[in-house]
Amino acid sequence: MGTLKMEWDELLLGVLKRSLPKSCPMTIAHRQMTNKPLSEVRESLQIYVDRGVFRGFSEIRNGHFQFVWVVNHRMELSVDTAKHELRFKRLLPNVPAKSALYAELKSFIQQRHDRELPEHRRVDRKRAEVSCTNRGGFVSVSLKVKNNQYAYGVNRIVNLVHELFLHLRERRPEYLVENFDVPQE
Repeated sequence: MGTLKMEWDELLLGVLKRSLPKSCPMTIAHRQMTNKPLSEVRESLQIYVDRGVFRGFSEIRNGHFQFVWVVNHRMELSVDTAKHELRFKRLLPNVPAKSALYAELKSFIQQRHDRELPEHRRVDRKRAEVSCTNRGGFVSVSLKVKNNQYAYGVNRIVNLVHELFLHLRERRPEYLVENFDVPQE
């Protein structure tokens, strides 16, 4: 009789464990905690929309945003709360991985951590880290958020991308003309 009761208890416990996540308050709280960073990102991006910085803003799917900005180009910003990452995917086309341009872009992006930069232009390594990748000639720019500081992260990655395009306009105007139809000045 004792072993039958133990088997029954184990069976019941297994059923409870399988059904619990759908209604368990801890799971709901966990979902809310996971969605809170995404809500913070949405609110931070909406500020740019309200100020008229971004046009055609939409969330194309959960955590993936599109908008027109800087060089009148559609851009995509994705949020991965599991990796604590914000990423402008395929931001810059036609940049060969072994090119001088890509080396220059990597250096420019890493310099955003330099303590010599004014605070409003710098990315504080204690709060976030920036990087870039090149896949098939497309450069993506990422920011890893630390300590759930997503509003800071949005502000820093938006400022970084803005500065990156200003840098290209000053140092590589031909790149912007060829790839974004920016008029020559």
